[in-house]
Amino acid sequence: MSTPGISAVGLGAVRHVDPERTPVGVGDLRAAIGRAYTRVTGKAPSASLVNSLTAQASLETAGGRSMYNFNFGGVKGAGPGGQTANCLTHEVIGGKDVTVHQDFRAYASLDEGAEDYVRLMVQKFGGALPYAASGSLDGFAHALKQAGYYTASEADYAAALKSASGGGSAVTDSPVLPVPSSSSFASSVDVARLFDALSQSALKIAEPSRRE
Repeated sequence: MSTPGISAVGLGAVRHVDPERTPVGVGDLRAAIGRAYTRVTGKAPSASLVNSLTAQASLETAGGRSMYNFNFGGVKGAGPGGQTANCLTHEVIGGKDVTVHQDFRAYASLDEGAEDYVRLMVQKFGGALPYAASGSLDGFAHALKQAGYYTASEADYAAALKSASGGGSAVTDSPVLPVPSSSSFASSVDVARLFDALSQSALKIAEPSRRE
């Protein structure tokens, strides 16, 4: 992902930290996103918006199990506190999936990571949020693709979002979607497309990389 790679701090304040796996549950992702949206915007988010953003964060972190340094969306650069962690990531360059070293934003806590993720979505990908708020995962995926958020095919990313949300094409305010269990990622018929999209995404952190 290129656009979100812009650092929120001055270059002199950037501090490299070791990549650290920070696994959380999907319920933790949802709760942190809800709190962060209220802090960033001063408004309470709709259930549909939280569900859509949770599906995206779940997609990018394999349901929270592959989260590193509390980074919700594989956002590159340095976080508001100046921390960055160097990891291996998959990029699609010239139509080919390659593995490269990239610096990713690192955070001290789940809430700090959630707040920076929500702020990024509001400020740089605000055009996608009406679709997220309406529960249209297809529209959400399309708007994110148009804004350059990911490099996977739009169809794969949309399918992966639906799988991460529990399989529906839309998420609605009533009822609130149940929290997907980790088993839903392994048993879904869309699991192949889910991981294909992840492996092609510019946001995917493959493994931590500690350079000497």
